Amino acid sequence: MPAISAKPLDIQFVTFDHLNKNSDGTVTASYRDGTVISVQPDGSIQSRPAGSNGAYERAIVAGDKIIYRPVHLPLVFAYLALLP
Repeated sequence: MPAISAKPLDIQFVTFDHLNKNSDGTVTASYRDGTVISVQPDGSIQSRPAGSNGAYERAIVAGDKIIYRPVHLPLVFAYLALLP
């Protein structure tokens, strides 16, 4: 049975330079300097050192969105694939 939340899903935009694929099907998003985006349970965005791959750094790609699940409620971020 699908879960329904009383809180609307908040879609935000985030910029990054690379999507790094992990062996489990997840990705990490990193900036040009290698630091990794980390989405905290409260929805705030932080960065972690290059190579970080913890629960708050991993996401899945769904179409034009990356979805982080640091807690039971997914946090959805839209992204644009920029061509070089």
